[in-house]
Amino acid sequence: MISQFSEIPSMPYAERLNVIHRLRLLRNTTGELSAHTGIQLRNNSFSKKTPFIARCIYSEFGREVQERTGADLDELMRDYDAASRYFRTIAKTRRAQPEFYREVLRCLFDEEFALSDGAKPYRVSTQAISGLNIAVLTLLVLDILPSFQAKDGDVDMNMHLEYLARLREYFRVLYNNSRILQFAPYLTEHYQKAVQQIHNGELFTRLNLIAFTQGILANLENNYKPEILLQTNQYVNRQKIHPALEHDIWVERDACGGIPVYWQFETLGLDYILIRREFDQIIKRVVETRYEVFLFQNESEVSFILMCQSEIERLCMGNPISEQAYMYGACSFDNLQIPQSIEWLFTTNRYNDFPTAMIRLVESDGYNNLIESVVSEGWAFVCTTGSYEYLPVERVITTFYIYVEYESIEKETGEREIVAWYRIPRKGLLEEVDIITPIAHILHDQHTYICFIPMNQSFDVTDSKTRSAYGIEIVERIDVIIPTGEVITE
Repeated sequence: MISQFSEIPSMPYAERLNVIHRLRLLRNTTGELSAHTGIQLRNNSFSKKTPFIARCIYSEFGREVQERTGADLDELMRDYDAASRYFRTIAKTRRAQPEFYREVLRCLFDEEFALSDGAKPYRVSTQAISGLNIAVLTLLVLDILPSFQAKDGDVDMNMHLEYLARLREYFRVLYNNSRILQFAPYLTEHYQKAVQQIHNGELFTRLNLIAFTQGILANLENNYKPEILLQTNQYVNRQKIHPALEHDIWVERDACGGIPVYWQFETLGLDYILIRREFDQIIKRVVETRYEVFLFQNESEVSFILMCQSEIERLCMGNPISEQAYMYGACSFDNLQIPQSIEWLFTTNRYNDFPTAMIRLVESDGYNNLIESVVSEGWAFVCTTGSYEYLPVERVITTFYIYVEYESIEKETGEREIVAWYRIPRKGLLEEVDIITPIAHILHDQHTYICFIPMNQSFDVTDSKTRSAYGIEIVERIDVIIPTGEVITE
């Protein structure tokens, strides 16, 4: 593997510091690094420092790199050296062309494409870059980073803006065939944050470009690889929060006159259904739009994902989410326990004129009067996002099957007895399903679906024909099969 030939481990600390300066990793100019270290580097270098002082400075640089990006400076130096060595071997070949290399990246992420005939020219390159830092190599291919041995000089901050725009456009294409999102909200958000960081005059160097690229590549892997996407979904589910938003009526904070619009949250497991109701008193019509929304703790802020409920049909049918139905960002509450107001900060595009702020309605007489009019006068009702009924999802998990409630009856005692189950083979990602895995059982447009949400797997269980495609059966009892010789103690 190329990285084993790196000279970094035996390189004196003073020489490592000179490399960091030459590559402008931590500061964009000699003057900035001189001011940072208190060492005049214009016509000088770190070579005149004693080994002890050089090691101390390098150690402090390592702490800074860890703090800024979470990377290990020693590993980054070795990775940069190894990627440069490899890049020199392909620099004058087709393999170094950005368009060719992008297909190599697609081979890395998209297993279906990697096995296709069209991927044959790229598979050899995919194997060749195994073990290399792909983020550094990508930046070398795009001529954004100089090679490890280069003497490139100072960097203008405006060049970083140009490089970020180039990276955004280059990576955007790779999202086109991903499993869930064939657009790039994560890329958009992180591009915007990086650009804002530069405009704010904050420190941004080639170190940040490497971290930016690593983040996008990791997100692409999340979008393409089912196992990694499952891990991400499981992590998000563990971070979900559920403040008391339901039971009350909400209005848009900055609403002024016009057609009355009210919002209401309804609980959906650990998530919410958020319903927008517009009351047109002239034509006596209620227009309803429904969104699925969940909130989760994301580092120091609360993040949200909003999706038009009409998009649920696409997910049930195994199709990617459309960009026009998906909204993501951060939100803040005046009181997380019992919020009275919500501020929505969208980091992706904001669709459907969704408000940026809501307040809980203290006096609900106006809303109650409208509801009375709707009922007594027989107003027309229109739901723009379709009709979705969420059915019970009682489940039993055994070694070989997942049983999900199909039919139940109510007993005289008021208790509900399940009399039939969907029996679903537990294989592939479904082996990860447990008793707390979020499952949706949805009736829509005369079709019934069972959706294992973290696994991004949905099954049409409407009739025997659709069920048989997945080996799903309806049974009246649950049989637990014990492998021969195994002793089960209860």
